[in-house]
Amino acid sequence: MDERTESPIISVQHIFQLSHYGVKQEHVTFPRVTMSSHRWICCRHISRKRKKVDCITAINLTRKTPRSLTWPCVADSAMMNPRKPWLALKVGRHFQVFNIVAEKQLHRCTTKDDVQYWTWISDDIISMVGSKAVYHWDLSPPADLGPQKIFIRHGRLSFCQIIGYKADPTQRWLALVGLFREFDNESDNLSYVSGLTQIYSVDNKYSQPIDAQAVSFGMYRRSENILPSSFLCLANRSPGQQGKLHVIELGPHKPGNTALISCTEQLFFDEGDSHDFPVSIQICSNYGLVYVLTKHGQIKVCDIETGTHLSSASVSPLTLFTGAPDCEGKRVLTVDRSGKFSAVGVRERALIDYTRTELKRPAIARRLEKSMFPE
Repeated sequence: MDERTESPIISVQHIFQLSHYGVKQEHVTFPRVTMSSHRWICCRHISRKRKKVDCITAINLTRKTPRSLTWPCVADSAMMNPRKPWLALKVGRHFQVFNIVAEKQLHRCTTKDDVQYWTWISDDIISMVGSKAVYHWDLSPPADLGPQKIFIRHGRLSFCQIIGYKADPTQRWLALVGLFREFDNESDNLSYVSGLTQIYSVDNKYSQPIDAQAVSFGMYRRSENILPSSFLCLANRSPGQQGKLHVIELGPHKPGNTALISCTEQLFFDEGDSHDFPVSIQICSNYGLVYVLTKHGQIKVCDIETGTHLSSASVSPLTLFTGAPDCEGKRVLTVDRSGKFSAVGVRERALIDYTRTELKRPAIARRLEKSMFPE
């Protein structure tokens, strides 16, 4: 494992290349490669050994040397469970879930609607986004009732490509993310990618669309609070402008905690890279940091309590299209378009010193120091 110093503050550790596990670079794409947690990467590709044979490769990331399992399989998409050794497959409107250790089928269902996007949102729930509504398929015992409608898609998402669906740890808040292409009014040849996120409250049965290209939920305990609470982070960049990071502490309010907070801060992009935009957000709750991954391989580190942009670095010259927090909640695991799997984190002491001396934010520096170097 070799470590590249992309900045004095942010470290990038290259761990392995998907090609080492038989996955060609042309198969490293958003639909084909999924990472539902720090435990697994799942790849749908064509075998190098046997020509034109479709395969599924699951790479176990929990081992010191990641180990892979490969099966011949024809599927539209595949995804490993975030925690269990369960593989979910989609073929048309048919879904199947297999235990890859016991080598047996556990669940199956057929949807009435075409599913445009699906993902695991917990150890037991698969979400399915249809053309009109969002469904949850709860696999927990005692009964598998099949996919159940949760909410109706907002009309503004009708012309979006759905690229993400998230749930907070309490399952009370949900977020559906779509992207769409807009054209410059002054030139038919210039276009940019905009994002729209539908936030849904399960308790209030209420939806709200928000301009955002990336979203994430996480649990975090603010420094002045007794109990942790759910946080929603959204990132957006409009053409020709700097980006914005929205941080919202979600209700209901917990007794003993201070009032819920929300903030919006600038997310700085290179002026010469007008087409870069956020594609993923990962919340590292142990340090209280928000990592924003961008289309053009940048990573931006922000403070979750204030939204302050602390530092940036280049992780890859190619697109970062998937990521997940590591098992300790301190670093982010990423995969780029070349198939490079990396771990990105901060150099703790350097970040604290930079925040205190260069950014002149001593309160943030003290909080970081307390979380990174507890007594």
